[in-house]
Formats: sequence, structure tokens, C-alpha cells
Amino acid sequence: MKIECEREQDVLDALAAQRWPARCDDELRAHVSACGICADLVEVASALLEDHDTTYHDARVPPSGVVWWRAQLRAREEDARAAARPIAFIQGIAVSVAMWVVVTLLRAVPASTLAAWKEWMIGFVPHVSVPVPGIAQVTAAIPGSVLLVAGAALLLAPLAIYFAVAED
Repeated sequence: MKIECEREQDVLDALAAQRWPARCDDELRAHVSACGICADLVEVASALLEDHDTTYHDARVPPSGVVWWRAQLRAREEDARAAARPIAFIQGIAVSVAMWVVVTLLRAVPASTLAAWKEWMIGFVPHVSVPVPGIAQVTAAIPGSVLLVAGAALLLAPLAIYFAVAED
């Protein structure tokens, strides 16, 4: 059984140049009608070329001005993102350093001063009575510095998250 034909390239050239079957020589047409391989090649390649031509004519290419404008917008957006990356990184570092400074300062403050600060801050918060029994024992067991650090972390965490995920 024959797998290749020496005239396949001639048939492909005639199909690609759109000379098949009207503008090609009689010898090639006679060969295609006698050779099963070339006949199959003409059938498959013709279908593919027809599909290519249909797709090519149906394609809607935007005007060059629109393509240029979109490319300019994309380049500006990429430049803005690239410029914002180091700023966001530095903001994250600044928030982290600020939290460590607060923790370090709170640990350096003597316990008596911390208790005075705690009482001073409690004066700003309105008194709320919680009817849950045992809450007083729980809060009394926690040192004031832990509550202060936890409160600072709760206040600074949303700010740190905002700076970390903000794209603008």
C-alpha cells in the first residue's frame, strides 16, 4: 500500500494558490483523479481552506486607532501597578514596624504606669454592665498589658489589611 505520493506538494501548491481545479494543468487533474492519496488530500485541504477563508472574512478586526488606544491604556495600567508595588510593600513594612514599636513601648512601661494608663483610658469608655456571670473573673485574670496589646492589634489589623490589599 502506498502511503506517500510524489505529487502531493504540487497538489498542495495548487490548492494554496487557489488554482485548483480550474487553473491547473490537465496532467495534475488526471493524476488526482487516479491517485487516492491526492484525491483525499484535495478533499481535506479544500475543506480546511474553505473554513479558513470563511473565518478570515467573518473576522471583525477593530480599527488601528482603537487597538493603539487600548494598548496605551494597558501600558499605563501596568505602569501604575508596577509603581504601586514598592509603595504597598513599604506601607506594609511601616505598619509592621509601627506594631512592633507599640508592643516594645508597652513592654518597656512599668506595670504601675500601665495600670494608671488603663484607668485613664477606661474613663473614656462609657460604663457597660455585662450580665454574664464570671466575666469579671475572666477579665481580672488577664493582665492589662495583654488587653492593651490585643486592643491595639484589633485597631491596627484592619488598617494593615487595607494597605496590603488596596490597589489604588
